[in-house]
Amino acid sequence: MISSMLTSDAELILDASLFLAAISPSELHHGPARALFDSAPDSQPFLVPSLFRLEVLAALARRRESNELLDAVDAMVSGPRFHTVALEALLIERSVAVARAARLRAYDAVYAALALEQKAALLTLDRELCSRLDAAFPEAVLVTPA
Repeated sequence: MISSMLTSDAELILDASLFLAAISPSELHHGPARALFDSAPDSQPFLVPSLFRLEVLAALARRRESNELLDAVDAMVSGPRFHTVALEALLIERSVAVARAARLRAYDAVYAALALEQKAALLTLDRELCSRLDAAFPEAVLVTPA
């Protein structure tokens, strides 16, 4: 199910692309991404796979962002609002199955598998991910900017 609204009781999986767009004013989809990110109550933690921190910081480093910004974002994503889920064997196996069934990229499959495993909403900008995941796993809850 693809939606542009959050439900107050759902666990939330935050896709790195949405987070990067939300924190980067120069991103094409910054406004809608920021609005969706901000629509989650401050008390609501985000579940993220352990690769989230690497994915976010590598993207910022590739853009040649300042060390000060990298340090600030690193502190933010290592903070209490971001609950990291380890990439253990069970999640990897679920990710492989999701990647095969929905024809997803590796990183996308990890986020999707985590959302399915946790019965959580996946916040993402990726329309292709949404389309493929919704077709293969209609029970998935996908939230995109309006």
